[in-house]
Amino acid sequence: MYTLCLYEKGQSVKIISKKIQFQLFLIPAVALLMAAISVAQSGEDTYFMQHLRYLSSDALKGRGNGSEELEHAAEYIAEYFREAGLLPAGEGDTYFQKFELVLGQRVHAKSQITYRFGDTLIQLKPGEDYISLTADNQKEVKGQPVFVGSGITAPALGHDDYKGLDVEGKIALILEHNSQGIVEGINLTHYSTTVYKIMNARSRGAVGVILLPDYSNPSKRISSSSGEIQIAHVGIHAVRLTEKGSSQLFGDGGHDLDMATGLFDSQFFPKRDSPEYEVTINMHMARVRHTVRNVLGFIKGKTEKIIVLGAHYDHLGTGTHGSLGSHLKGEIHNGADDNASGTAGLLQLAKKFSQTTPHRGLLFIAFAGEELGLLGSKHYTQYPTMDLQNTIAMLNLDMIGRSDGDIFIGGTDTSNKFRMLLESVQESSFLKFSYSDNLRGSSDHLSFASKKIPVLFFFSGLHNDYHRPSDDWERINVDATREVIDVVYKTVNRLSNLQTPLEYLERHPKSSRMERTSKPRFGAIVDTSWSLEGVRFEEIVEGSSAAAAGLRNGDVLLSFEGNKIQSFGEFTDALVKKAPGDEVEVVVLRGERRIRTSIFLAGW
Repeated sequence: MYTLCLYEKGQSVKIISKKIQFQLFLIPAVALLMAAISVAQSGEDTYFMQHLRYLSSDALKGRGNGSEELEHAAEYIAEYFREAGLLPAGEGDTYFQKFELVLGQRVHAKSQITYRFGDTLIQLKPGEDYISLTADNQKEVKGQPVFVGSGITAPALGHDDYKGLDVEGKIALILEHNSQGIVEGINLTHYSTTVYKIMNARSRGAVGVILLPDYSNPSKRISSSSGEIQIAHVGIHAVRLTEKGSSQLFGDGGHDLDMATGLFDSQFFPKRDSPEYEVTINMHMARVRHTVRNVLGFIKGKTEKIIVLGAHYDHLGTGTHGSLGSHLKGEIHNGADDNASGTAGLLQLAKKFSQTTPHRGLLFIAFAGEELGLLGSKHYTQYPTMDLQNTIAMLNLDMIGRSDGDIFIGGTDTSNKFRMLLESVQESSFLKFSYSDNLRGSSDHLSFASKKIPVLFFFSGLHNDYHRPSDDWERINVDATREVIDVVYKTVNRLSNLQTPLEYLERHPKSSRMERTSKPRFGAIVDTSWSLEGVRFEEIVEGSSAAAAGLRNGDVLLSFEGNKIQSFGEFTDALVKKAPGDEVEVVVLRGERRIRTSIFLAGW
């Protein structure tokens, strides 16, 4: 019994007839041919699904950067490159190219905060008594503590917690909650954020900040941790007391943090001029380093020129950073579409091309570190194992598994030959191609485009399972993904056999409305090591919607359409509900300044 699947050009996958039983002695030649094609496709699907299911299995725990499971995935990919007959193209005649990741910073146990008042000395330990949020380049800061209430300066509201206070060279003690009731019923999106309070203290010359949470509120409770911690760099030491640390300073003295209006009278909070009080914040920081590996395999061509095919194989692990929603952290994020689909497709293409002798060499690269800012591809383009001068093009497969009948192809204007070539490929494909001339999509092709190498980016679109534990292999559209892989195969063949050289084009005109799909594009690379509220933009993509709105590198997004943004997950959740062409209002923090602007969302 076989399954016969027919497809109509330009439409979604359509199964015309299935479970057709062939009686071989009655089948005409055309039916025999169709049966053979079906069997061959079934074999390809089995090969693809074998890789997809393994790479997105719970056993690999989400392939987080720096994890043992990511290394297992690297070994797996290398083994199948080897099995397909690809030559090792990494370092030292291996399939691997090692590079180092810095996953934030860790606070050493010998760090401590010393709080002295009179003859009493209390020492607080990291992880147990406080959580480090930020650090500057100094290891130790010392100063008189000054209680500044909620740490809010709001001229429009007629309120300033710093009025009459001098915090220059001192340690600011700040209530993280706003129990003083500064303004009843007014949205304090900007003023109530931790990042605002820290930056406001820094702008007034404070050398350190101690945040005092409201532990009577269950949502404010913090688990003590001495493990690896992400530390944001904003030019000042800032820590948040744990419940144990708060008890150390205040509970033993019979004082309650909820009594905010009475704190000025507490012996533990100095009056406005109390030189007998002193706080020392002694920080000993160490970078959290991990070695990860790109995986490279090569098929020799008839010339020295090569085409790179790439896909990243890392994902979010258990969602500590990058998960859409804080409640999902700790769960395995299998990343079947992002990007086990592209990696499995890369392995299938490697096997398929290994049975040929292409005109130009083919270099297959599975990248690590993509989720942390395209680090694997950046490392390769900075330290290539094969001469970049001989690389004529790079094709990137990222999230190709959830097509509903179309495929987005970005970077088409990086060469004047791409459009004509792709249009010839679409003639034999049922997929609808959506093009973008601009370099859209924060993925590994951007690293090659920065080296003036023409690129194509194959992408089937965002969905509700993106960066969530629900991105599992059962949701992959196998028939459509097979077609995407076939489109890439045909595109590579045409590129390989081109008689004229490809040239990188600098111009990137705006995409027309007709070319946009239903996926909105913001245009910023997020700083995944940011540990405070909001979303810090490490890089604003040139020519993007964010750039047109005047956003800059280092801005911290605080609100989106009037909704407070506390994490990357909340930002992406808000973004995917929008459509290309929508205009949205955002609030960002630049230094201690709040900036409100509107962004016109382009499409993928």
